[in-house]
Amino acid sequence: MNTAIDTIRLIGCEPALLPHFERLNRHWIEKYFTFEPADAESLQQADKYILGKGGTIIFAAAGDEIVGTVALKPIDAATTEMTKLAVDEKFQGYKIGWQLVKEIMRLAEEQGYKKVVLYSNTILVPALNMYEKFGFREIPVEEGRYQRSNIKMEYTFGKESPQYAVATELASLVTGWEQLLSGISDREAAVRLRRGKWSIKEILGHLVDSAINNNVRIIRAQQISLLEIPGYDQEFWTKGQAWQFMNWQNLIKLWSVFNQHLVLTIRTIPTEVLQHTVKVNENEPVTLRYLIEDYLIHMKHHLSQINELFNLKKDTI
Repeated sequence: MNTAIDTIRLIGCEPALLPHFERLNRHWIEKYFTFEPADAESLQQADKYILGKGGTIIFAAAGDEIVGTVALKPIDAATTEMTKLAVDEKFQGYKIGWQLVKEIMRLAEEQGYKKVVLYSNTILVPALNMYEKFGFREIPVEEGRYQRSNIKMEYTFGKESPQYAVATELASLVTGWEQLLSGISDREAAVRLRRGKWSIKEILGHLVDSAINNNVRIIRAQQISLLEIPGYDQEFWTKGQAWQFMNWQNLIKLWSVFNQHLVLTIRTIPTEVLQHTVKVNENEPVTLRYLIEDYLIHMKHHLSQINELFNLKKDTI
């Protein structure tokens, strides 16, 4: 099986492959849930209810075996549903699901869709984690689509895609916080209020380190589809950069200017590379989209720490 895993191929749909579409999906559906009428329609008559309505089905092959599948099912001219993702249990753990989702998302964008939605269930934690790393975000789920579905997720392509939203929010965050931070004195910023914890200077310095490292990741991830890159020792960087001894106002300016540059960098990321993946050390790979969104979340977390330490302003974040 290991030899086959090394040669995973993604292939389009042929009539002879449709029984595998039902086989792979029926297994996981019946394992966790109940086979519904909507499943029978999509799986037993996929040529009519998916392909016949302009949909797409792709498969993953390991050697001569068909080991995975996923489909797109059009909803309207702008929106398609990613559905029926399945990987043979014997081949799980080899990122085949990741490859299938990455390819089907590429096809969805190529076909001109603006949004991709999916329906799932919260017991399928590994799948939901993967969708989130691809940049899917939870939205309200309507009743009646599938009996088993209790969560709906959405991904948006184009000008509404996350690089614009992240860049806009980052710019606003930096502008507002630069003024708030300037009200703290150098002496106050250097105080370590908790034993063994960073001072406000060191927290902001850590955010500069984060900006430096993520700027490299964001640029390099646009060049290749899978970027493997080492992480960085946060404590070592914080001490090595000597943030504790830097002039506070200069540190604020450095943090602000670097992030203003990142606003431009993020805003101009081409949409077609948002699904490129980044693997830091031995961590699970994440998409470039996830990386930029997580950068913003990380910054908010540490600014909240500063807010708690100095009580700058309630509801700042």
